Amino acid sequence: MERIRGVNLSGWFIPEPWVTPSLFAATGATNEVELQTAMGSVAYNERIRQHYETFITENDFRRMAAIGLNAVRLPVPWYTFGSQGESEVYIPAVDYIDRAFEWARKYDMRVLLDLATVPGGQGDSNNSRSTPESTADWHSSTNGRHIALSVLDQLATRYGMRAELIGIELLDTPIMSVRTGLFRTSNGIPSHYLRNFYRDAYEIVRLHMPETKMVVFSASGHPKAWKRFMSGGKYRNVCMDIHLYHYRDDMALDITTPSGLSHAIARNRRLIDEAHASGFPAIVGEWSGAAVFTNTSITPEGRAAFERVFIASQMASFAKARGWFFQTWKTEKRIAAWDARVALGTLERGMLD
Repeated sequence: MERIRGVNLSGWFIPEPWVTPSLFAATGATNEVELQTAMGSVAYNERIRQHYETFITENDFRRMAAIGLNAVRLPVPWYTFGSQGESEVYIPAVDYIDRAFEWARKYDMRVLLDLATVPGGQGDSNNSRSTPESTADWHSSTNGRHIALSVLDQLATRYGMRAELIGIELLDTPIMSVRTGLFRTSNGIPSHYLRNFYRDAYEIVRLHMPETKMVVFSASGHPKAWKRFMSGGKYRNVCMDIHLYHYRDDMALDITTPSGLSHAIARNRRLIDEAHASGFPAIVGEWSGAAVFTNTSITPEGRAAFERVFIASQMASFAKARGWFFQTWKTEKRIAAWDARVALGTLERGMLD
């Protein structure tokens, strides 16, 4: 398989304020649930339909291919095939996902489908200890597991044989409960629940998806915790997704110092090595150019230069992984450290290899 050099298409099917602030303007909402509540289902769905139509187009795929990218990671919600409940109505996104596959085929790119939300919420293991974590009670909801498995089944049925498909990621960065002391565990989804879900999901997607396609699961920030998981011979082409951020957790260091930069890069390599030691190939599902800048005298030009060095150094540190997906392809505000059109667009094409 060709080495993955990709980008996330965040904010397309799951609205996010940092990607598309105009969707949330004057609503007071911070996520899609609050946005629908604030606008009402009819107005919300009309706005979302227009957003689906215009945010990512064929021209985006043409531009991605032109700068040397060969894949996209496509986060999709649990209501990808539509949902009509007592409190919410969601329009289907599959027609637009179909377009993404057609554009990928036209520009010789590949697609990793990523189930990024589930009813009740699975949290986000990229959150730091100092920021509020989103709800992680999906495992406590009455039908959340069934819905998650059902949408994975439908995704695999619809796209599992497509030549453009790299594979399916079973869940995006769930917060996993881990032991923090002799009698204490952190808040989150119990590890045994996640393991059982992943095993069941593997069986379901493999019914419709050949072994040449990857089944991807999240490290949940703890690649060491997955030793002896899916170690049986029936599990084929299973890959661990590691998200490598350096801007908001207890490992974040000022990259304007040589030690800060070297520690950040060493951490990338260590976590990829830990995935391999647990028995899995690794992909870097999300990373960015964002980092800590404590030097208040640094100029905008100096900051851009440091971010460029940081981005190039990170790509080099991913050498042992199967590839990477930058976070993200585009933002309305063209946020330099997060928008690939800015962060990667000026790199020499050879640097992406």
